Amino acid sequence: MTIDELRTASEAREFAARQYADAQALVEGKDAHDLDDDTFTRFDALMADGAKADERYVALAGKEGKVATLRERLDYYSTRATGSGIPWQRVVTTQPDPPAGKSIGDQFVNSEEYKGLVGSRALDSDNAPFKTSPFHPETKAATDVLHTNGPGDALMIPQYLPGILPYPQRQLTVRNLFSQDTTNTDVLSYAQQTSFDNAATPVLEATTLATGLKPQSSIAWTRKTAPIEAIATWMAATRKQLSDVGQTRSLIDNQLRVMLQLVEEDQLLNGNGTSPNLRGLLSTAGLQTLVLTAVTGPFVNIDGLRDAIRLVKTGTAFAEPDGIVMHPIDAAKLDEAKDTTSRYLGQGPFGGANPTVWRKPVIESMAVASGTAIVGAFNFGATVFQREGIVILASDSHADFFIRNLVAVLAEERLGLAVFWPTAFCVVTLKATGWSPT
Repeated sequence: MTIDELRTASEAREFAARQYADAQALVEGKDAHDLDDDTFTRFDALMADGAKADERYVALAGKEGKVATLRERLDYYSTRATGSGIPWQRVVTTQPDPPAGKSIGDQFVNSEEYKGLVGSRALDSDNAPFKTSPFHPETKAATDVLHTNGPGDALMIPQYLPGILPYPQRQLTVRNLFSQDTTNTDVLSYAQQTSFDNAATPVLEATTLATGLKPQSSIAWTRKTAPIEAIATWMAATRKQLSDVGQTRSLIDNQLRVMLQLVEEDQLLNGNGTSPNLRGLLSTAGLQTLVLTAVTGPFVNIDGLRDAIRLVKTGTAFAEPDGIVMHPIDAAKLDEAKDTTSRYLGQGPFGGANPTVWRKPVIESMAVASGTAIVGAFNFGATVFQREGIVILASDSHADFFIRNLVAVLAEERLGLAVFWPTAFCVVTLKATGWSPT
């Protein structure tokens, strides 16, 4: 229906309201720099049609006389002010008898809000803006529960929140425990010291050719290799999505990096050394071990962690432990350990932000299995060598992606782990009931 074909003032008014609502929907929630020329053109056309329909309404209303009742005028100006474009619908409700014999209408026209509206003379002209204070009738409807089932759905306008909420991921904590370095080779080859035979001793001065002999000490090494392996993943996205939504591009970049880092953390601890897997710390020969499953007595695990610290300090590495890695389940049991009077052994729920046990920091990681703790001099005993940092690549050359306007986004890195001092680490097998005083 064209504007000239609108036959009644009511039709013209509703047509104008729809045009304003459509124009508002075009730009809803968007910044000016997100709008293209086509959107601006459509917006101007809708607003122009709305203005012409307004003029048509004024002309037809003059011919028809006083077409708009007070309720219709209120609805019309409310629609123009809010841009909702929702025509007024009469709602028939069952009302109890109002107090003192006054109807809702009587209460309204005699209210201070209505008198202020009339006094403003805003109702004398169709183009005059107005605003009144809220009017609250003294009675309630038969039901005072307005719900969105059925026709009420049309009144609900969704609230759009900006941005994209990333999928929650576990905390990454392991890699930074090790020392960091770079390499330009595909295989790490290094000498690992295997013995330290110290025969030094005080020696008397020689008095004859048979005396004054100095003892001989020795040090032994063995050649070790560590593979440099690649960790990679990719995902597909449409060219239009990457072009039109800038945050999608950065989200893909960030999420792909997290995907690599999650696998990287698992590989640094659990990689079995069979290509293309890294040789992780727990697959390295020569680590010290301490099994507590058959130990009896109170607080077996807590005492066992202290014993593991001693083993690292007194083993052939003579290293000072700088961390204890535990699964969050075991770390929680450690924090919750209580004596026979239900008092916390540690700092309890109001302790500091950096939990410790035996003066060593506790690092929680889901990369280590529940029931296992790693006590180690991480920074001293092993190094992560980065061959190639995380890179993000994009191409439409995969399969038939070019003709389908698809883009493959690839993330990849290459790294290896060299464990110089296996005895700088002690793997503790915890006892399931070893956190209690009995």
